[in-house]
Amino acid sequence: MREYFPKVLGNSDTRKRIGSAIDGGYMPHAFLITGPSGSGKRTLAKEIAAALNCEKRSGEGPLPCGTCNNCRRIWENNFTDLKILEKPKDRATLGVEPVKLMREDMFLSATESDYKVYVICDAEAMTPEAQNALLKVLEEPPPNVVILLLATEADKMLTTIRSRAQTVAMRRFSYEELIKNLLSRSADAREMQRSDADRLKAIVMSADGRLGLAERLLNKKQSEDLKAERDDVLRLLSAARKGASYADVYAAISALPQKRNELGEMLELSVTAVRDMIAVRCGGRVRTVFFTSFEECEGIGEDIGINRLFEIFDALLEAREYCARNANVANVLSALAAKLYSA
Repeated sequence: MREYFPKVLGNSDTRKRIGSAIDGGYMPHAFLITGPSGSGKRTLAKEIAAALNCEKRSGEGPLPCGTCNNCRRIWENNFTDLKILEKPKDRATLGVEPVKLMREDMFLSATESDYKVYVICDAEAMTPEAQNALLKVLEEPPPNVVILLLATEADKMLTTIRSRAQTVAMRRFSYEELIKNLLSRSADAREMQRSDADRLKAIVMSADGRLGLAERLLNKKQSEDLKAERDDVLRLLSAARKGASYADVYAAISALPQKRNELGEMLELSVTAVRDMIAVRCGGRVRTVFFTSFEECEGIGEDIGINRLFEIFDALLEAREYCARNANVANVLSALAAKLYSA
C-alpha cells in the first residue's frame, strides 16, 4: 500500500483519505484543517501542496516523494505556486485586503506547476469581511486551485465558510505516543530522558499531545521560558486563594506579559491549569495536562473550593476572549485582578 504524507505523524485515516483523493484525481478544492497549535496542521498543508505537484506523483513510491525538485522547493519555501498567508504578529485579526490580494492571484495561471495551493494560517482570525471576501472563490473556485484553511478554533469562523470546505481534524498524540516519537526523533529528548526525566515529563505534559510544540520546548531557551511561564501561572493561582489580599492578586497579575499575544498564551496556560484542578476535584484520579502529576495538582488546589475554581476559570476565559478581540491589555488585566479578588 502506498505511503501518503510521510512527514505527518499519526493521523493515518486522514493521510489515507486525502492521499487517495490526490491519487484518484478527485481532490476537493478546499480543506479546513483544524487542531491545536503544534498538532501538524502546517506540516499536512505543505505535504498536500508537495503531493499535488510531486514530479513522481504517478509512481508507486511515497507521495509526496520528498526528493524531487518540486517537493524540495516547497519545503524550502521557494515554490512560486504555493502561497501562505498569516496574520501579522502584532495583530489579533487578519484583515480583508490581504485576502482580496490572494483571491485575485487565484485567477492567474499557474507559473510552473499543475496546482496552485493557497494556505491561510489562523483562518479563524480572519475578520468577517475577510471571510466574506474568500466566500466567492470557495463557491466558484478556479480550476486547479486548492485552498487550505488552518484553524485552531474553527467554530469562530462563519458557517458559510465552514460548509464550503471539507473539515480535517488533526488528532492529538497520547502521552505515550508523544514521548515515543520525541525519543525516536530527537537526540536532545534522549539526553534529557537520561539526565532530567522529570523535566522531559513536564515538557511532554505541557505539549498536551502536540508534537510540534513538544519539539520546540526541547530547545533550552524555550524550556526555560516554559518554566518561567509555569511559575507565573502558579503564582497567579496562589494569589487566587481565598483570603489573599488584593495586593497579592495585583502583584501576580502585574507579572503577566504586557503584550497581547504573549498574554493570550499565558491566559491559555492558566485556563489549562484550572481545568486540571477542576477535573481532579470532580473526577478523581485523572491525567493532568498542566501539572506534571496528579499529586501536584491536588496539592495546589486543595484549599480552593470548587465554586471558586469555576469562578476563576470563567474569569480567565473572559480575559482570554477580550485579548482575542484586541481589547486594551491594561484594562483586561485590571478587570481580571478585580474578578479574581472577588471570586
